Amino acid sequence: MSNGPTPDDLRAKVFEDSEAPGDWRVEKFDEDGGCEVTVFGGPEARERAIRYADREYGVFDEIQLEPYARP
Repeated sequence: MSNGPTPDDLRAKVFEDSEAPGDWRVEKFDEDGGCEVTVFGGPEARERAIRYADREYGVFDEIQLEPYARP
């Protein structure tokens, strides 16, 4: 059993920013724990984020985060 990241963990994720509705994020983690983050805002932010993820990574997951409540 491996304690490292799974292939699914390393896929790029596309999702709406929970703190800035309307902004969309693309996040991609690597095997060393590094993370690339790109944020899209404005008109067609979701579509532009998806196009970017497809162009840069080829394989990605569009996910929906649970609502974030500040303490």
